[in-house]
Amino acid sequence: MEQHILVALDESPWADAAAGTAIALAAADPDATLLIGVHVVGVTHLSGDLIRDLAGLLGFEPVLVPEHVELVYRRQGRRVLDTFEARCAEAGVRCRTILETGAVLGRLVHHASSADLVVMGALGASETQSPGQGGSLADRFVKASPTSVLCTGRQAVEFNGVTIGYDGSEGARCAVKAVRHLLRGRDTPVRVVYVVDERRGPDFDPLPEGAQALSSERTVETARLVGEAHEALASDCETSGHDLLALGYRGRSFVGELLLGRVTERVLGKARMAVLVAR
Repeated sequence: MEQHILVALDESPWADAAAGTAIALAAADPDATLLIGVHVVGVTHLSGDLIRDLAGLLGFEPVLVPEHVELVYRRQGRRVLDTFEARCAEAGVRCRTILETGAVLGRLVHHASSADLVVMGALGASETQSPGQGGSLADRFVKASPTSVLCTGRQAVEFNGVTIGYDGSEGARCAVKAVRHLLRGRDTPVRVVYVVDERRGPDFDPLPEGAQALSSERTVETARLVGEAHEALASDCETSGHDLLALGYRGRSFVGELLLGRVTERVLGKARMAVLVAR
């Protein structure tokens, strides 16, 4: 069955790293993987159609600009996609590209609904233009995405090692499943980590279950940590020399906003490592 990987593209180094990561994933199984590069132009010109122009008139995306300004943005987007196509051709992987106008978040979520995985930069073009102000799109996208999202830092993921936050929940199992899929054909070290949740009691230990789900394919380390989940997981991942931290979208220890607020903002936002949020 063909796997579709959506790649969110702009002119930032984070998007460049996302493209490199997606190409590396596709190269592991090029016949069964299709990359879909998407660039959304968040500006448009006044059309004269009230319905079409309403969002821009109210100050939402796409922002209304003179027609010649929109043309500049579309040319930039086309260059980004042309570069992506060239990189894919050089790597021998299949791709198609989409250039469209609209609200960036909404259009990316729309395309994600037909993808198996989304790869995007933790930060983007707005961070390049206004340092310290970027990153909100990735955070909002992860919350809205219907599928798993791999957010990269400034460097493409080399899969030096993967740390999985595991609490025995359905979300954690999704993270394990996603990692197994990503690492097919790769001899990548994996470390399954449980950050102790005092509400679960001292005898609760989900680590054997998590390790067993992966041990048939590779050697798996486990670790039981104490502390704030977002700090402990990020620190352990860095100390282990791993470049990918995998988490479930929801877990018993990470309830909805806790996971995406604390882990995404404090780990993903700082972009010290790539983060996979699995669904």
